[in-house]
Amino acid sequence: MIKKLAALFAIAAAAAVGFVLCGVYFAYDVSAETPEDVNAVSTSSAVRAADRMELLCCGEVSCAEISMERSAFRTDFYPREPDSVGRFRNYDGPKADFVPVLMYHYFYDEYYQKPTKGNNSHSIQSVREQLQWLWQNEYVTLTMDELYEWLCGNIEIPAKCVVITSDDGQDNFFEMLQPELHKYGFMATSFVITSKRKNIPYKLTLPNVELHSHTHNMHKGSVEAGGIPDNRGMMQGVSVEEGVKDLKTSSDILGGSRYFAYPYGTYGGNSKEILRQAGFRLAFTTTPGLVRRGDDPLQLNRQRIFSSASVNEFR
Repeated sequence: MIKKLAALFAIAAAAAVGFVLCGVYFAYDVSAETPEDVNAVSTSSAVRAADRMELLCCGEVSCAEISMERSAFRTDFYPREPDSVGRFRNYDGPKADFVPVLMYHYFYDEYYQKPTKGNNSHSIQSVREQLQWLWQNEYVTLTMDELYEWLCGNIEIPAKCVVITSDDGQDNFFEMLQPELHKYGFMATSFVITSKRKNIPYKLTLPNVELHSHTHNMHKGSVEAGGIPDNRGMMQGVSVEEGVKDLKTSSDILGGSRYFAYPYGTYGGNSKEILRQAGFRLAFTTTPGLVRRGDDPLQLNRQRIFSSASVNEFR
């Protein structure tokens, strides 16, 4: 008798724990269904979560099936195709005439951190609002391969397209922005100074992000004759051979990157020849403006997002 009671108690306890865990799970699932802050749960989403919990309790659906549904939903906003451009091969809707390439740098949480990089510091709370606005207004985020193929005229893309980039490859990009990108199904590129960053092989496996080159060890100011440093960047003063060696090292570390952002946004000297010989396809400056077909692929504009930008200004 005691053994039977103990068994019944164990079953009841397991069911209770499962119910609580599923409740926590569904609370998280709500944010996946309506990409918005987890704390801002809509009534309709709560109803959908409650409906699925009822099905679960009745045995009509399993936790595994719900998990698969959640996983599929979180990645089917703008899925990455194996050939990287497959989703646009037959696109025949309103077509883009230009693409904004957004530029960020450093991310911080305004609740417990202070900005340390002036206009290059971005509150993750503000960035979250910007991503939500993009999602609500049905924007598509492009991969670098997709932008390249569009510039070459090989594919058409929707009129509402944007590229998200961030320079320097700081850890806060991966700790703060990457989870937000995953929530909204967006893609972004981190341009990485490979000699200064750790755990790159792991970061290359993260979903919703691409890692591309910001040089291996040339993100430095050059030195003029007379020993006076300037801000034009070391890349403009090195030999082609030395520059190619640096960029090939960076590309190899990043798994074969062919996309680049100029240190300090400046180019000149041997910069473009270095990129050509190192096999790079596109290179980005910090010159404000849009990207259009016919632009120099090694001198593309970007739109800097200032730390003070509100959602209204972001639009």
